[in-house]
This record gives sequence, structure tokens and C-alpha cells, in this order.
Amino acid sequence: MNIGELTLLELKNDIVFQELFGNQKNSKITGHLLSLILEREVNNVNLDLNKRMLGNRIDSKTGRLDIRAKFNDGDDCDIELQVVSYKYMEKRLLDYWGQMYTLKINSGDDYNILKPCISILIADYKIDTLLDLEKYHTTWNLREKDHPDKILTKDIEFHILEIPKIRNTDIKKDELALWLKFIENPKSMEVEKHMEESDCLKQAKEELAYLSSDPDFKRLVDARAGFLRDQNTFEVVGMEKGKKIEKIKIAKKMLKMKMPIKQIAEVTGLTKEEIENLK
Repeated sequence: MNIGELTLLELKNDIVFQELFGNQKNSKITGHLLSLILEREVNNVNLDLNKRMLGNRIDSKTGRLDIRAKFNDGDDCDIELQVVSYKYMEKRLLDYWGQMYTLKINSGDDYNILKPCISILIADYKIDTLLDLEKYHTTWNLREKDHPDKILTKDIEFHILEIPKIRNTDIKKDELALWLKFIENPKSMEVEKHMEESDCLKQAKEELAYLSSDPDFKRLVDARAGFLRDQNTFEVVGMEKGKKIEKIKIAKKMLKMKMPIKQIAEVTGLTKEEIENLK
């Protein structure tokens, strides 16, 4: 397959990202990426827990097509790619972690059966609360206030990777940054230049090329994209309708207060005709 002539699918597409990194046959690729993020050896990666989109409904309204991975005979991990900024993302991460952790234990079980859970967010935007931090990869644990070297428990761990912050990173010396560049743009010249330095990265690009050449998969990706566009349109229309209803409520109150129609129009943005019809 001549990858150079192939139009590669965008890895920042949720279905493409999940199919590449969440498929058991690609566990070596995902394990390597995890080892770079967690800065420790990762083995025995199990991705079979994932409810992958391939062959399933494309109308999943969840804004979250994450990847669940078990590895090292017990550790549990959630990997999520986000291209749209969400409010309260930190709370959302904590919620995901809590769901993973509490699913491990049943009433009457001993707490020693609980294993570490890790939440990983790859964000295609800068996190508002981290704007003052230059590093693109931050790691978070429960630490003692006056003794930050003391971690209460290793069962809770968060990793946040902000793609926009890799702009000035030397990817020749930082393989994790190279992988983020690959996720951002698989055909970038920088990625091509250093591709030979990572066997797993070459394998990932070959798998992406395979997916990009599969007409059935491409139709699924296009259908999902169309569905999300429609949903966004419906949401925008709904928001605009809500704003209009609020303006009408304000206008009615102002009419009851005998305020001039001209002034009501200036405050609400409604036309004089619309206000006249409210009388």
C-alpha cells in the first residue's frame, strides 16, 4: 500500500481514534503509548472491554468515545481524546475515574481487591485551569499539602496532555510529543522525518492507512460525522429558540410596566412588530 498517495483519516475523529487504539489487535501500539505517558513498563494490555463503534450504532449521543485498557495484571485505565473544550473537565475526569474504581468492588468485598485506576485526557485545546503551566503533560495524584512528595494512595492518577503545548517541543528528543504530533496530523513533515525512530509509530501509521483504505469504515466515519453535525445544528437551533423565548418573557414584563415599545426593542432586540403582537 502506497501511504504517500492515500488520504488518511483524521485521528482526532473519535471513531478513528478508538478503532486504532482501542482494538485488541493493536494492543502493542496502545501499550507503547501508555508506557510513554505513564513513564513505566506496560504489558499484558487488554482492550477487549471496549464497546467499539465499528459495526455498532453511529447515533451515540455521548460526547465520549473513550478507550478502556487493563494492563500489568490489574491496573485499569481510561483514555479519552477531546477536541472540543468542555466546562468542568476536571470534574468530568474525576467522575470517570470514580466510575472505574467503584465498578471493581461489590458489597461485602474486601477493599484490598481494589486496583489502581488511571484517567488520561488528550486535549486538542488548552485547559483553562492549566494555562499558567507550560508543560504539555501534567500528572496528578492525592498528595499531602505540606509534603508534596508524599502520595496518599497510588490508586488515583490523572494524566492531562494538551496538544497545543507541544508547538515548541523538540520531538526528536521527546517520543511522547512525537506521538501527539502524529495524533494531531499523521501526515505532518515532522512526523514523517522521525517516523523511522519508532517501530510502534510506523505500525500505527500503517494501521491508520489500512482503516483509511477500508470503504466500509470510511462510510461509518462519514455517517458519524454527519450525525454529529446534525446534532450540533439541532442544539444551536434549540439554543436560539430558548434565547428568543427569554426575550419574549422580558418584553411581556416591560409591556406590563407600560414601557415604550422603542425602549423594549432596544433592550430585547425584538422588532417593533414582534412586540406589538405580544400586546
